[in-house]
Amino acid sequence: MPGTSGVKPPSATALRPYGGGVLLADASVRSLGPADLSACLDLGTDRGWPREERKWAMLLDVGRGFGIDAPDGGLAAAAVLTRTGPTASVSMVVVAERFARQGLGRRVMARALDEAGDAVVSLHTTETARPLYESMGFEFDGGCTDHRGRFTDDGGPAARPIGPPDVARVYELDSAAQGFARRELLRRMLFEAEHVHVTDDGYALGTTQAGVLVIGPVVAADEDQARALIRGIARTTSGDLRLAVDHRFPELSAWCEARGLAVHGPAPRLVLHGKALPGPAEMRFSPYNTALG
Repeated sequence: MPGTSGVKPPSATALRPYGGGVLLADASVRSLGPADLSACLDLGTDRGWPREERKWAMLLDVGRGFGIDAPDGGLAAAAVLTRTGPTASVSMVVVAERFARQGLGRRVMARALDEAGDAVVSLHTTETARPLYESMGFEFDGGCTDHRGRFTDDGGPAARPIGPPDVARVYELDSAAQGFARRELLRRMLFEAEHVHVTDDGYALGTTQAGVLVIGPVVAADEDQARALIRGIARTTSGDLRLAVDHRFPELSAWCEARGLAVHGPAPRLVLHGKALPGPAEMRFSPYNTALG
């Protein structure tokens, strides 16, 4: 079974022929959907990813998944494309360790890009995987710093929990920050969130993923309101938090680190052919997550 510890990887020779002599590199890329959730979780586990069931489930529901079946069961590779308005994000690109270096990641990526059409396509990645995407036409466009830990409160002003009169304003702020309305996706994000906090000109969500409260997006008119939004969500828990701060805001990142949210490395953002993402970037302090932006 994929993702099961202790299974000895097949030899390279054994991987070549299967299903009547078809090479794994020639195996078809198929669509993935909610029924493939368990296989996707196992595939991620194979590469040491946390089992973020809610995250995968949402992406497979609102986006389009693509995968290559493994000859020994489960998935050999996967990727998800989520198109929203004029933009699209590619995420969850993963290849089982025993099938690495066979070009499978490039193949599921290529299929996702075909489906993206003329959208402005972005993704967040690691420095290790960055050369693959740059070889496919992606260009560097900043990124995020991943912060994790337990929040040490500084006693500053905090945002308030959302109330019925605030809902329309949240949709308005999100449209302003993104440069277009993404009502269906935002509705799903609000549904998934345990916490929604607002200021006069900002909002933030808190959503539990694999036992960790993830803060994002953080949309605000200025950095003071961004801090208030983070405080508001952080004060709802005594447990671990995770937050990705856009590189455009180094002072906010330093504040998060001082508040006990340690830096866990960068997540470079790449955009296909260097196209400009819509909307005022100065309002987008943190993405919903690095899978959806």
